[in-house]
This record gives sequence, structure tokens and C-alpha cells, in this order.
Amino acid sequence: MRRGSHPCTRWPAAAVPGGYSTPCGTRRTVLVAAGGVLGLALAVGGLGCRGRSPVLAVVAQHPVTMEEVGAAVQYQTGKPLAQAREELVAAIFESYLEEEVILATSKNPEDRLVPLARRAVRTRELLEELCPPPPSPSEAEIAARLADQKPQGERVLLRQLILPDLPTAQAARRRLEAGEDFVALSRELSRAPNAAQGGAIGWVERGQLVPEFEAAIFHLREGATSQPVASNAGWHVFQVTARQAPGSAPDATTRQRVREELSSAAAEKTRRECVLRLARTVGVTVTCEGAPFPCRNPFEESS
Repeated sequence: MRRGSHPCTRWPAAAVPGGYSTPCGTRRTVLVAAGGVLGLALAVGGLGCRGRSPVLAVVAQHPVTMEEVGAAVQYQTGKPLAQAREELVAAIFESYLEEEVILATSKNPEDRLVPLARRAVRTRELLEELCPPPPSPSEAEIAARLADQKPQGERVLLRQLILPDLPTAQAARRRLEAGEDFVALSRELSRAPNAAQGGAIGWVERGQLVPEFEAAIFHLREGATSQPVASNAGWHVFQVTARQAPGSAPDATTRQRVREELSSAAAEKTRRECVLRLARTVGVTVTCEGAPFPCRNPFEESS
């Protein structure tokens, strides 16, 4: 919803210093700093304005109304505010406030009028301009995170064939034992969802599969195939292509996952610190006036 679409939404008012006007009168926002605590006084004019939308917050002297938050909830959930889950509404409200803070820093006045469909994209663009890039995780940080993780148990790298009946499964296993290519046989016979790609399952630890599968798998040497095992999906023939003993060094996939986790955490920390700094700069007061959801100031830790 674009600002100004509601009869009682603010209009710019050069004649009202520090305030804004509506067709229903004039509203002035006064921000008072006292002892490091930001106070708020709202003087609302226009007694003829019925159903004024409550002001939930003020960002850079611009109000954030219940009507605006309701429009954001409707846009993101497809439900009116009153029908959406309270926790979800609270999260959308806080995200909306963050977007308001970021848009308030733009040198382009039109950014304050950006429609809901463009807000997320525009705020990301502004954040890239306003915030420093997050640091990349060091090898020492990656090693420390790996050391903190639970030691890995015994693992096997698996792939499978899923066959329609026991005779077909037994015949397929004999062909594998005779040296036929597993991937080719998978493409020819298997019913597995990824049969065309060779039926790979990936690394599996003890405790992740049903007991019948584990009993058929974990005693196998590398390259060996299991006896057929029945399930609701059909008859499975597994092949172990690699093994790892308990406590083995993490493989490249695990290291990459840890690197990505650390990078993601660093990016979120950098973004959060930047938004808090911007909130202090533009000035934010959260009133939660009449909020029908758990309303709080997401920037209060910056006070």
C-alpha cells in the first residue's frame, strides 16, 4: 500500500514544521530526548477524522500506522491482520520497522513511497550501499567450530536400487556382483526417485535408517552390495561406496557446510548492527498504540 492512499494518511505539510497534515487536520510529532531516553508526544488534530488508524511507531518523524502494518500482513500472508497469527504479525511489524529505518536513510524521497512489492528489494539495495560487507570466516574459526561439534559416528556412503519384487532384486544383485555398472543398472531397472542419477543416498550414520536397513548395510565393506531388503516402496539393494570410522576427520562437505554457517551468521550480525546504527541516526519511537499482537521495540537494545 502506498502512503497517502488512506483519507487520514499523512500528506507533506511545509506549513507545519516537524509535522504532517491529513485531510482530517494536522498532526505534529514531537521527539524529546531526556536523559538518553527518547520521549514522544503526539498532538492529533482534526476532530472530524473518524476511525483514525492507531500509530504504532514513529520513524524519522513519520508515523507507522496500524493500517500500514495491516496492509503488510495482508500482502505477506493473504490474511487480514485480525486473522493472522499474532507471532507472525509481530515479526512482520518488526521487519516493517526495519525497512522504514532503512528507507528513511535514502536520499531519494520517492523511496519512502515505494510499494510493498518493491520494499524488500529496495531495502536490500540500500543496505548494500549503507552497510560494510561481512567478514569471511577464517580457517581458525572453521577449525574451532568443527572441534566443538559432536564427534561423528560410523558412517557409510550409500546408493540404492529399488526393484518391484524379490526375484528382480536378486537378479540385479547378481549382475552387480558380476561387475556391471551400478549407475547403468539404476537407470535400467530402479524405481528410486533419483534412479536416472544413479540412486545416490549420501552419507548415513547409525541411527538414521530403520533397523532392517542398518542390519543389511553397516557390516558391508566398501564396494559391496547388500542382500535385498523389503519396504513399502519395494525391494532395496544397497551399495556402500565409502566408509568413515567414528571420530574421522570431517570431509570437504562438512567443512563447506560449517563455512557457510559461519558466513551466514557473520552476514546477519553485520546487517543487524548496521540497522541498529541507522535506527539511532534517524530516530525511532515505538508506541504499540492499540496493538492486537505482541508488540515491542526491536531497536531497544540500541538505547
